[in-house]
Amino acid sequence: MDKYKIDSHKLIYHVLRVNKWLDGENIYPIYVEIGLHGECNHNCFFCAFDYLDKKPDVLDENIAKDLLLELSKKGIKSILYSGEGEPLLHKKAKEIIAFTKENKIDAALSTNGVLFDEVVANEILPHLTWIRVSLNAGSKESYSDIHGTDPEDFERVIKNLRSAVKLKRDNKYACTIGVQFLLLPKNVKELVPLASVLKSIGVDYLVVKPYSQHPSS
Repeated sequence: MDKYKIDSHKLIYHVLRVNKWLDGENIYPIYVEIGLHGECNHNCFFCAFDYLDKKPDVLDENIAKDLLLELSKKGIKSILYSGEGEPLLHKKAKEIIAFTKENKIDAALSTNGVLFDEVVANEILPHLTWIRVSLNAGSKESYSDIHGTDPEDFERVIKNLRSAVKLKRDNKYACTIGVQFLLLPKNVKELVPLASVLKSIGVDYLVVKPYSQHPSS
């Protein structure tokens, strides 16, 4: 049973919004995805956004907060901070995430997890509904090859996940902590060993997804 309803159709949970649309009323999105930073600290060979050249575009904090205030007034229920870059590269990511929750919008984060250390986790976990870490290898050598980064980043991410799960348990945070694994020919043999490690850490779920290449990538 998929209790987290990953990628399932959730429109049936928003009957009032659907009825307004059927009645011809102006409606607003239920969910919005926002990119905080255009650059990334990884260079994944499968990246669907590589054709954008990872420009150093950064969403201004004040603009972000003004947008969040308006989205809250319009009834937007949730926001995923993801986009084409690494959200935690944004120097004010923690403040923006907290501001999102303060304005009664569920906040979620998609990250490669390298910058998600204990200090950052302690600041943002109380404000997140869920966080998903992209982890596409089961060894530091393969991780370096697939993610295009320092091999030691693999151990950093594992350490960060371990500390985040402990923080969640110790403080009874409600945030769901998950991991996403993109299945590729070069990492298929590492899935089971990685799943074993993640189970021992205590993450809430591991989702495995197929690779689909962007036509511009």
